[in-house]
Formats: sequence, C-alpha cells, structure tokens
Amino acid sequence: MTKIILSAMMVFTMTIANAQSKKEQIENLTFSLDSLNQLVAVERQNFITTLDSLNQLLSKNKQDFELEMDKSSITIENLNSQLIRLYSINDSINIELITKDQKIDSLTLKNLRLLADIDSLSNPKIDKENNWILIESNLKWIEKDYSTTIQWLNNNIFDEGSEIQTTRQDIYTPTCYSYVMDAMDYYWGYPGSIEEDEFKSKWNSMFDLKYSSFGHAFQNGNCGWASFKLENIEFLGSLNDGDWCKLTILGGCGENDYSQTLVRVVKIIEENGSFRIANFISLRDE
Repeated sequence: MTKIILSAMMVFTMTIANAQSKKEQIENLTFSLDSLNQLVAVERQNFITTLDSLNQLLSKNKQDFELEMDKSSITIENLNSQLIRLYSINDSINIELITKDQKIDSLTLKNLRLLADIDSLSNPKIDKENNWILIESNLKWIEKDYSTTIQWLNNNIFDEGSEIQTTRQDIYTPTCYSYVMDAMDYYWGYPGSIEEDEFKSKWNSMFDLKYSSFGHAFQNGNCGWASFKLENIEFLGSLNDGDWCKLTILGGCGENDYSQTLVRVVKIIEENGSFRIANFISLRDE
C-alpha cells in the first residue's frame, strides 16, 4: 500500500513538473517571437528609410540629368541655327555629347566650308567683295544704333546748297574713290578714258563690275540734276567690318523734278573717328 501511494505521489510530482516545464517553454517561445517581431519591425523601418533615400537620390539625379540635357540641347540648337543661317545651306551636324560635363566630343560637318572661326558668327567675313550675290547672302543683322551713320550719309552724299553734286574724295577710302572715278570715266567713254581691258584688270578682283554702270556716283549723269534728295536709307547688315546700306535717291533735271530713281549700295567703315565709303554698288541707274 505504501508503495502504491509513493508511486502515485511520484507520478503526480512528475506531472506537475512537466506542466511547469511546458509553461516555461511557451513563455520562452512567446518572448522569442516578440523579440523576432520587434527585430522584423526595426529592419522593415530601416528598409523603408533606405528606400526613400534611394528614391530621393534617383529623383534628384533624374532632374539633374534632364536639366543637363536641356542645356546641351539649347547649346547645340543655337550653334546649328547660326551656322545654317551664316552660309544659307542645309548641311547636317552630327554631334556626340558627354551630357554630364557638357562637352562636345566630336563635331562632324558634311561640308568643310562650314569649318569657320566662331568669331565669324559675330563678325561675318568673305574673302572678296566683288560679288553682290555673295555679299548679300552673307550680310548679318546686328542690333546697334545706326543713327550716326545715317546722319553722316544725309549730310555728305550731296553738297548742301550746290545744284550739281560733286564726287567728294573725302567721303571715300582712297581705293574706293579711285574705283568710282574710273567707273564714271569708263561709263562716259570719251576719247582717252580708261579702256575695258584695263578697267577689268584693275578692279575686277575687288569690286563687282556687273554693278558698276553709273555716270555719276549719286546721279545718273544725264544732266546736272536740279533736284535731288535721299528718299530712303536702309541698313542691310554688317560684313567685313563694315555696315552696308541701301540708298534710294530721287532726282531730275528740272526744279522739283523727282521723276528718276537711283539705288546705291555702299559699305560704310569708320576710320579714326570718321566715316568712309569702302565699297560702291549701283543697283539701279535710270
């Protein structure tokens, strides 16, 4: 009987101990699970923070990239449009661009004639001024005050108070004055005047002789105009360090007779604070 009781007590004691052990295990597992959940939550927050930082960095880099591309595009478009306008041809420009540094890696032009000095975009130049079509196609409009030039033309083309305008030497460069006098001499063709071969040999490389037919620089030469006036002065553009203007001149043989119209194109340069005509083209002389 005693053994039975002892055995029963041992079983009961083991049952209680086993129950306590399982409870502790559950508590330990619960604690571990809570710790794991906290760790997962912390890691998730860290991941979200890192992801937000990466998104912000990516967005900033994207904006910087788009801004650099816009700047580069504007630079290339301006260069392309100026070159096309300068030469009036439709050549293509192939450009490889390093966007980040805004550097032009290579510039390939189909026509080697477009490899001009960039300074020529602000100061257009041609080798010779003996072709009006070439001159006209290369004139560039430059924004500046031309009132002084226009005033000088108004004051010097005709001698004030004179019924007959004389060809004043002081309003021309020496070379242009010599050309104008020879052109007038050749136009009249009186005995002893300059011959055609000499005229062409002397001036063909410097002036457009196709537009040199005039009997007088600023009159038609058929009579001593009794009436004359500058009807209009139009600025055409700049070329070869000079301003080119078109003059429309009205006049006639009788008083208050403005029935005849002359059109002259002149190149005006400034030397030592004064103006001079450096080129002279007669577009209409009738």
